[in-house]
Formats: sequence, C-alpha cells, structure tokens
Amino acid sequence: MSPILDSIGSVKAFGWGALLSSTAFESIATTTVGSGGAANIEFTSIPATYTHLQIRSLAQTNRSSIGRDIVNINVNSDTGSNYARHYLSGDGASAVRGNSASLTKGELTEVGTTAGASFGAFVVDLLDYANTNKYKTIRSLGGVDVNGTVGGYGGTISLYSTLWQSTSAITSIKLAPLNGTQFNQYSHFALYGIKGA
Repeated sequence: MSPILDSIGSVKAFGWGALLSSTAFESIATTTVGSGGAANIEFTSIPATYTHLQIRSLAQTNRSSIGRDIVNINVNSDTGSNYARHYLSGDGASAVRGNSASLTKGELTEVGTTAGASFGAFVVDLLDYANTNKYKTIRSLGGVDVNGTVGGYGGTISLYSTLWQSTSAITSIKLAPLNGTQFNQYSHFALYGIKGA
C-alpha cells in the first residue's frame, strides 16, 4: 500500500496516522498546463473553511541540463524573508539533508524536467492553513525517476518541510520552478481542502 494513496481510493495525509475517508477531501481547484507551458501556477481566493489543504501534482519543468528540478512556493504573495526549510533526499545510493532560513520562498520536492524526459509526482500538506494564532507548516513528499542519470544526477525521493513565518491565514498559493522558467505541457496540479484530521 502506498503511504499516500491506498488501493481503494481513500487518501492518507502522510504523517497524520489515521486513514481519512475520501469524503474528508474536497476538490477546490485543478489545473493542467497547456501547450504553451506556464511560468507559474496560482490558486487564489482559498476559503478558510477547511482544517488543512493538500496539493497533489504530476509535473515537469523546462530545465534543460539536469533531470530534476525543485518547485518553489509563495503564499499570500509574500516574497519577504519569511520562509525556512529542512529537507531530506535520497537517490538509492546516498542521502543528503540540509536547512536554510530567511528565504524569500519555500521549497517543495523535486519534479521532472525536459532534460530527464520524465515527470515527478508530489503531495503537499499545508497544515492549519487558516489558523491565525500560529506560523504555517508546509510539508511535501515526492520524487522523480530519470532512468539513470541526466547531467550527473539520478532520480530521487525527498521530504521537505517549509515554515512560513506568519500568522495570517493562507488565501493564495503560487508555485514556480526553481531552475526552469516554466512548467511544461500536461503538468497537473490539484488543490484539496481537508475537512478534519
């Protein structure tokens, strides 16, 4: 059984423990990138009526030199130095980890690229996104397989945890590639509200 999706279609928000009913997840918005590509993906006017948010994606950027890229996240159009992140990543041979503070954007996990001719999948949980009494934790789990190495790098699976240091409720989300200039055609992003957990 996948740690994210089970065989009967119910969804488990990773790390939360109990399996949630599929009815606990409500679709808010979905988008699939068209033939011209998209420099970024935005979800706006997010209602404050859920406990958590979740983004599920299958994506590829136009990075042309290495087989994987990273997705950045900004919330509420905040580009100040209000983000921090930890990550753990492995490629089957070795593991790396790191942390940074005072960032102007958060980081999510790796996705595929034009160079690697593959897409990467990830799931993001935005915990307690509407709570105005705490900073927001954004964690993501994802990976990409490039069938070998491209530009000296192979496939990877990674776990990122980003902290947005604001007590404001999250009402908008913007996703963009770190190294590429756009998401390629057929990249898919879906935003869900979680009613309880």
